[in-house]
Amino acid sequence: MRRALVVTAAVSLAAPAAASASITVATNVERPALRVDAKGNAEVSWSAGGRRQSLLVPPTGRFLPGGRLSGPDVSRPTTAVSLPYRRVLRRTPDGRLWALQTWQVAFSKAVELRFSRWRGAPTQITLAAMLSGRTEVLQGRATFQGRAVTGTSPTNAGTPILLAGFFDCSGCGAPGWIRWGAKRTAANGTFAITVPLSRRGSQYRVSIAGPNLGATLAPDAAAIAHSVLR
Repeated sequence: MRRALVVTAAVSLAAPAAASASITVATNVERPALRVDAKGNAEVSWSAGGRRQSLLVPPTGRFLPGGRLSGPDVSRPTTAVSLPYRRVLRRTPDGRLWALQTWQVAFSKAVELRFSRWRGAPTQITLAAMLSGRTEVLQGRATFQGRAVTGTSPTNAGTPILLAGFFDCSGCGAPGWIRWGAKRTAANGTFAITVPLSRRGSQYRVSIAGPNLGATLAPDAAAIAHSVLR
């Protein structure tokens, strides 16, 4: 179900390659925007390659590339929840939240534009660093409204995508955040991964795609932990 024009890649048990839960709409975009009509149709638009593009996400069923709303936008900007990688966050009169987030999913350099819609609290993920010999182990748990984020999440075409956390380090040999690992979550949403000696940094970050649960496209989550070695 997730990710509009889904970029799918298999996630291996040892080194997950990609995860698509909320919808991947496009990559490396500029000026993303979001509109929602009274029927629950969402129009995502963005600029890429020198032209404006759009995607229509209906309440159910397949997404429509190039689609536009036929009615007025009933959504309004909101700060009701805190979201990592947020570009747009809106609320509709029925209480649902709608978001656009952009981040580097998997190990590609592409930054994905991702769409989500849900009610209530967003996806949550925790992260803590613990000493382990000359390096550290990162531990945490991913949940969505009390339910573990684990297993697979279906794309809009029904393809199951394995859910996994993606790990970055800062202050680990190059400027900015560097992607170095991925790990599937256990049945209860927990994970633990050892930081390679070459990727010991001052901070660590984990990011995970929110699961698709029927008409709910949960937003993506991220957390940061400081190194215990510095």
